[in-house]
Amino acid sequence: MSLAISPASLAAMIFTLALTIVLPLGVMIFLKIRGGKWGAFLTGAVTFFLFALVLEQILHTLVFLSPAGSAIQGSLLLYALYGGLAAGLFEETGRFLAFRFVLKKQTRPITALSYGIGHGGAEAFLVVGMTMVSNLLLLYMASTGLTSVLKLDSAVDTLLSTSAGMFLWSALERVSAILLHMANSVLVFTAVHDKKKRWLYPAAILIHAASNFIAVIANAHLPIAAAEGLVFLIALLAVAWATRIYKEGDKEGENAGKDRRPQP
Repeated sequence: MSLAISPASLAAMIFTLALTIVLPLGVMIFLKIRGGKWGAFLTGAVTFFLFALVLEQILHTLVFLSPAGSAIQGSLLLYALYGGLAAGLFEETGRFLAFRFVLKKQTRPITALSYGIGHGGAEAFLVVGMTMVSNLLLLYMASTGLTSVLKLDSAVDTLLSTSAGMFLWSALERVSAILLHMANSVLVFTAVHDKKKRWLYPAAILIHAASNFIAVIANAHLPIAAAEGLVFLIALLAVAWATRIYKEGDKEGENAGKDRRPQP
């Protein structure tokens, strides 16, 4: 078959793949300099895998095989609502349990950011980065004629017809998701360490669910630029709120540290 991938599309795939690796690691290195821990980063990554890719998928299998499954899959509104709530409940609960039990000795607010970039980074690489790896592998196989033998020509045609912009939009979508994960990590971390602010845990679930819900509905009815711009705006609003909470927690930690210092 004829293989003619545009240089722009190839560059966009490589850029998007690199972003899913370099961005999380780069942010974590920056956080490490400021006191972040790789343990929190890895905990975030493992928790995402367990709660989003294992436990949540078990729920989806059970629900979609149930009588309610047809109704949910037949309605965009129900599908977006169910998917958003499921993602919010599983991922934020995993986050809560990780802070409560696995990282309970790490009480500095920067732990939330380290966990958040690990969680968001793992999702970025496993969901988008691995897709780019698969695309590049498919192109290589096509160049050797192997896709014709494996009857994958239609998949190659679909890939070749995808514009470079689509790959770049997926990169922006991952940036938005990472920002949201870091923001929600601050909310849930605060909920764990401040009993008066336990309400931030369900708030994080609702923010996560609302973001996913809006993303599904927007992508179905709006141009991709508008849809991704809207999701990015939601992420920025979540970051703005989380930044305020983070600064309050950091200040309280400093004051508590001063109070524990021996008086002359």
